[in-house]
Amino acid sequence: MCKYSVIIKTGEAEIRAIENSDKSILNQIFPLIEITRGRKIKNEIDPYPFDKRLSKLKETFAGQKVAFDLTSDDALSSPKIEELYNYANGYQNWINFLLQIKAENTLKEIVPTILLNTEDENFNENLVLQVQNIKQNFTSILYRNSILDENCYDDFELLKNEFQDTNLYIMIDCEYTPQASQNNFAEKAIARIQNIKSILTNVDVKFIVSATSFPNNVTDLGDVESDTFSLAEIQIYNAVNNKIPNIIYGDYASINPKRNDTITMARGWIPRIDVALQDSIYYYKKRRPQGISAYATTYTQVAQSVVRDDKFPTDLGNNWGIQQINTCAKGGAPSSTPRFWISVRMNIHITQQVKRLYSLLNI
Repeated sequence: MCKYSVIIKTGEAEIRAIENSDKSILNQIFPLIEITRGRKIKNEIDPYPFDKRLSKLKETFAGQKVAFDLTSDDALSSPKIEELYNYANGYQNWINFLLQIKAENTLKEIVPTILLNTEDENFNENLVLQVQNIKQNFTSILYRNSILDENCYDDFELLKNEFQDTNLYIMIDCEYTPQASQNNFAEKAIARIQNIKSILTNVDVKFIVSATSFPNNVTDLGDVESDTFSLAEIQIYNAVNNKIPNIIYGDYASINPKRNDTITMARGWIPRIDVALQDSIYYYKKRRPQGISAYATTYTQVAQSVVRDDKFPTDLGNNWGIQQINTCAKGGAPSSTPRFWISVRMNIHITQQVKRLYSLLNI
């Protein structure tokens, strides 16, 4: 049984982290690829194409079971994604899109996420038809439920007969969970699962509880130069799993769901390197000296502080992210962009969680 589900947006940083993950690690996870728009290009037909980025993820996850979803964030959407949200004929555009991926025969199994377009005047009719269309063409179904959305109960009442004799995943998505609020989110997730079970009495459901507590700005949590903070998503999962055993752990792989990479930093950025541990993350950061325009030397100094810390992992073998930090600490900064170091953190985080959940001693 899979123990770890990872929500992966089709962003540059996420793709780099996944492409550089060892296949033995990726084989242990159940990825949910959330399709987001690509970088803008001068093309009136499709100004934000995501095809190339999606192709990279499909190749990386070749031979695996993969779930697919569309972003619900307007800031990450595009005209093509909006077309896939079209509810006509039971979301036929979405079904056709997934069937095209299936026809490529690259992935072992495709798990469609049920789309919910509340602008549909015939919402119930098209929702039922969508599920019927999925059942005709795919083995499994995923319903992704925001912890903030209590309208889900109406959907489950409507679909409970359709869900019988299906391989159903229900993801309770806590999204961004601020530090110190994990108990509240855990209680809500437990209540949500219990309520769903009372409706889907004759349905075999695999529940996933997902969250992330990584902030958009680490200084909101810790000191300016260095600090450590715990991962609330793990605490939420532990609390839920203690009450309702055999829940699948899910997270955003240390990525905050809300993007801030469109913000213009007039005075540049402060070089920072984060290191994921099994239940926490620590970081070091250092501002460039005045008059110095290049970032590489400062990143090397930050990496040296990271490696000198007693918490620095020495048991992750050939992990790509750890290798990048070690290389940087020796003076060979592999990159001076924040996006690259997000990939490093994410890459290490996934390995740490696989190691934790599967009790692997050497990875």
